[in-house]
Amino acid sequence: PPSRARPIPARLRLARETTMQHPRGVAGLTPGGVSVWTRDAIVRLPPDEYRAISALIDEAGARSARAQGLPAPITSTDRLLEDQRLYLACSDATRPRGGPSVLVGILKVGPKRLFVAKPSGGMEEMEPCCLLDFYVHESSQRGGWGSLLFDTFLRREDRHPARLAYDRPSPKLVAFMAKHHNLRAFAKQNNNFVVFDEYWSEEVRNFGVARARNGGRPET
Repeated sequence: PPSRARPIPARLRLARETTMQHPRGVAGLTPGGVSVWTRDAIVRLPPDEYRAISALIDEAGARSARAQGLPAPITSTDRLLEDQRLYLACSDATRPRGGPSVLVGILKVGPKRLFVAKPSGGMEEMEPCCLLDFYVHESSQRGGWGSLLFDTFLRREDRHPARLAYDRPSPKLVAFMAKHHNLRAFAKQNNNFVVFDEYWSEEVRNFGVARARNGGRPET
């Protein structure tokens, strides 16, 4: 079953006016919190719940693409790969048993094999865990939901934010990383990924060493 994070404080709860919602409930969603899903967990849902969560994920992916100015969504139920994890934040209006399901934001992560220019010069081939998509509904931005999603991911997978690669980060995400994690310096890469200079620093270099041998996936 999907893992569930602790419910968020009342100050972060969302009123019921968000538009990313479905009348059907989905077992495994966390009201006022974050749940993490894999493709396998989604396809094992009952048909009605599968259709409900698919509609929510597809809508969030489409909204994320529009917000980033992308020609097509990079997140949908069909595009979720076996080695990727999708974190879903739901408002406290969500009712997993009877509905509705009210989605606030998404965060998608997974491994990618990359060639990255190092700050010291030269290229390095790596397979880090990558932040592939990150979106919070416009009505809920600046309400703590982005931090909740990102911190839940970091805590659950024991990640350091500097030991990630970021796929085409928007100016908002670059500002978010600077404000909340003091990550600012990075070299421009030809593959549109951002790897912060701190990735190679002494302080964080041991983060993800074991997972690098495991394709960027959490160890079990």
